[in-house]
Amino acid sequence: MELLSLNQKDVVKYNSWVRTINKEIYRPYLTVRKVNKFGRRHWLWCDIQKREVHLLSDGERRAYEIMISQPRTVSILEQYALDIAETISIAKDLGFVHPRNYKTKQLSVMTTDFLIVTQTVNQSDAVGSKKTAYTFKYSSELYTDLTCSTFSNSATRTIQKLKIEQEYWNRRGIEYRIITELHATKERAWNIQFCKIGLKDSVDKDLAVKFSAVLYEIWEQSRYVHLSDLLNTSAVTLGIDQSAAEQLFYFCILHELVNLVHSFKLQKYRPIELE
Repeated sequence: MELLSLNQKDVVKYNSWVRTINKEIYRPYLTVRKVNKFGRRHWLWCDIQKREVHLLSDGERRAYEIMISQPRTVSILEQYALDIAETISIAKDLGFVHPRNYKTKQLSVMTTDFLIVTQTVNQSDAVGSKKTAYTFKYSSELYTDLTCSTFSNSATRTIQKLKIEQEYWNRRGIEYRIITELHATKERAWNIQFCKIGLKDSVDKDLAVKFSAVLYEIWEQSRYVHLSDLLNTSAVTLGIDQSAAEQLFYFCILHELVNLVHSFKLQKYRPIELE
């Protein structure tokens, strides 16, 4: 009976969207222009995916920038629509009310913020891929404290929607995760952009591995020196100039050869903290 209250325009839109992505031309189901939502939204060009992306909050944008920069990320499908017939079935099974427009009483197509495809390598060095679904929420919307260990009583309805979403992906054998601004911090997003903007030259991977080992060794001995001094000492040790050391540093951060603690924003004349 609930299917009868689904907006026919939404059915047409969803079916059109499925046909489009089946042709391997991805476009988000929700776009900045079509979403009536308060707050900041971002419609931007992604150089990595070579297409426009639509992000519906500052937090989503930071999460996107962090995840797209990960070395094993193949693609990110944002605002991914879920099959309405299946989400209705799941809602019934769980005893929850399916998301709907409470003014028109018509059911709504649910979406997942990010469906991420990452490259995997098994013990035999065979290359494969893995999908993971992510929902971004600000921690204050769901949790009682910054540890994100206890759901807030006021978030009951939101949690029900997330459980429908989780079950949808579980049925497909796809891991589902909730992330917040505590995962996608301003500092981490800044640091990634800092390194992406700074990295202008190609870098030899073998030299980068050597550089990372030298950097760690020097940092362990002098943890409170400025980044510029740390890079200068690393450059002298390796017999390269400082500009080459800077390029190696940016590369190592972006490719996780050096694990930076993102507790504050990178600056050349401040110390850094490494894991």
